[in-house]
Amino acid sequence: MMNGLRACIRETDAKDYDGYYRLLTTGPEWSQAWSRLMDRLTVHETSFFRHAPSLQLLTADILPDFLTRNTGCSRGFHAWSLGCSTGEEPYSLAILVDEYLGQNQGQVPFGITATDISQPSLDVGRQGIYRGRRLNNIPAALRDRYFHRLDDAAYKIVDHLHRRVCFSRVNVMQLRRLPLRDLDLIYCQNMLIYFSRERRLQLLQDLAERLTPGGALVLGPGDMPCWSHPEFERIRFEGTLAYRRCSASAGNV
Repeated sequence: MMNGLRACIRETDAKDYDGYYRLLTTGPEWSQAWSRLMDRLTVHETSFFRHAPSLQLLTADILPDFLTRNTGCSRGFHAWSLGCSTGEEPYSLAILVDEYLGQNQGQVPFGITATDISQPSLDVGRQGIYRGRRLNNIPAALRDRYFHRLDDAAYKIVDHLHRRVCFSRVNVMQLRRLPLRDLDLIYCQNMLIYFSRERRLQLLQDLAERLTPGGALVLGPGDMPCWSHPEFERIRFEGTLAYRRCSASAGNV
């Protein structure tokens, strides 16, 4: 971590730690400097179908509930993956949504918005090419259906799934500028751990306001287990931390 911090300081005109702090908080380039710091200090390790209980919750509860609430209408399913890193998480969500909706409701439109602060990670996600151990958790049947084999070790996401995922660079410190609204799912795992409790509460309030009634917020099991909100109920599913919005207005935490 210290090596990453020193590298960020070397990339600026700051003379010392105090000067770098002033740059981060008040300097004219604070946004870019903060983004570079977060990119260096955050962990980008991920994999397909990571944390099975949360993904099981998607197909056992969230998607069935969505279809029940939207029977007879043409409304599509829209999810947001925060801290998407190199794309394995949003593509995993897209595979499961495509599988479930195709088997249970025909051609229901859906889209996944995937955001991260790291531009290099987003570039990998946009390419949709993966190799080696990153593919280990993908069941063979799903790998054959949703990936083109490029060589002995590399696979590329098939076009029809690739089009369902939109990657965008977002700094969560400026989250209120993002126009996403009326979401059916916000999937935010292992991102809140980088922030203080006060900042976590602020972020969760902002996320809560972006969900449609009936929409679900899925967190990492240890992210904020004591969080409560007057317009949300806890979704009880073993090994997960998730909430459902119950009404059209989001009040204060």
